[in-house]
Amino acid sequence: MAGKLARKVKPVTERARATDFAHTLRSAYEAGKRDDEGAPASATAPNADDVAEVADALSGVDWSKVRAAAADRTAEMSRAMKTMAADVDWARVHAGAARVSSALIAAVASGQLPVGGRLAGPVARAIINDRGLAQQVSEKISRGAGTNPPDFRRIIETTGRDVS
Repeated sequence: MAGKLARKVKPVTERARATDFAHTLRSAYEAGKRDDEGAPASATAPNADDVAEVADALSGVDWSKVRAAAADRTAEMSRAMKTMAADVDWARVHAGAARVSSALIAAVASGQLPVGGRLAGPVARAIINDRGLAQQVSEKISRGAGTNPPDFRRIIETTGRDVS
């Protein structure tokens, strides 16, 4: 009985985390925008620890579960994906950065990438490619033995049209 209750409550808490993360993303985006306007040149490069943390987080995601969740996406997941994707300038990001951003959005929205604490800020900045963070994560993954995450841009684009 406790297992059934835990399984029913888990999606609710995952949706709440995705919604909270969307708010965190918005805050990180606004803070990044303020920093970009007045930051010294030395502060424009992403922190190497942030690059490593985001790359490590991506390597721990079960992409088959993310794909399954994206295929069965709920209204809550669609809203979370749309909210997170709204601040990404898809026309300006390079292919590698777009792949990382879309994968992070899908992983967070599906609940497969738990964000909280210290990881929330770097993930939010990587989603919007703040100071080239998503691009650097893509390059780190390409240089390493890891595999690139799947590209979820098509799903995100469909979500943007389907959800108002």
